Amino acid sequence: MNRLYNYHDHKEELVKQILQQKDSINITKNIPKSLQEDYKIARTLDNYLEDYFKIHSKSKLISNLDKEIDKILDKFIKEVIDGLDQEKDKFRKGSNTKNKKFKNIFEFAKSENFYLSNIYTRFISENLGHKLEDIANLSNNVYIPDKELNINIKGIDLIIYDQGLIKYTQLKTKKDTLTGSQKDRSITELSIHPHSIFAAAFNMGNSLTISKKSVKNYNIELFVGDSFWSLINLDYDLILNKIAKAIKLLDKKLYS
Repeated sequence: MNRLYNYHDHKEELVKQILQQKDSINITKNIPKSLQEDYKIARTLDNYLEDYFKIHSKSKLISNLDKEIDKILDKFIKEVIDGLDQEKDKFRKGSNTKNKKFKNIFEFAKSENFYLSNIYTRFISENLGHKLEDIANLSNNVYIPDKELNINIKGIDLIIYDQGLIKYTQLKTKKDTLTGSQKDRSITELSIHPHSIFAAAFNMGNSLTISKKSVKNYNIELFVGDSFWSLINLDYDLILNKIAKAIKLLDKKLYS
């Protein structure tokens, strides 16, 4: 297998080589059929990441982390306001439509605030999840294949380089984001990798749906809040306070 880092400066060729070389990967017996392609791509990608992190883990340092986080959150605020303005317009236009099917009693009652409140919360939470990945990606120990190569690996949001090990990571917003029925799927998705992490960006919510006991035999590590951000050398309190400030600003703009 050729060293994939030789194609680092040519992303299209790098992706082409990954997709070609993945078929030389042997599938172990414990890999579910639904994850075999993801396993092959990940093990091929490891070949590239070993070199990438050794070379870039020091050169990717962000000189002004504070401003970079602000840029990400400014984009977050703009996307949320633009998106929710569209939802508000859609509601108002729909209110004047006759013989329509209603989603709930709030829409039937033409109660704009009640109807939109659930949409607001869901829209903001989903967008924030992506922005947390963007903030994590500022770290010199993080790689996101979806952003860098447009390669998606099931259940993996980012990859962390920790003490010489490549760790495939699933990142949720808070501890209880997963429902009980989603827990087994997450464990299965993470367990196909030699080293993996389940992380919650905020130390909020009830206890982790995934317990230490349930991941004991899979080399899956659990990180929450400060322990996650410290792992990738970023300041949890700085990030938390900046996000809180952005949420307050959205609250003022949306409800004033």
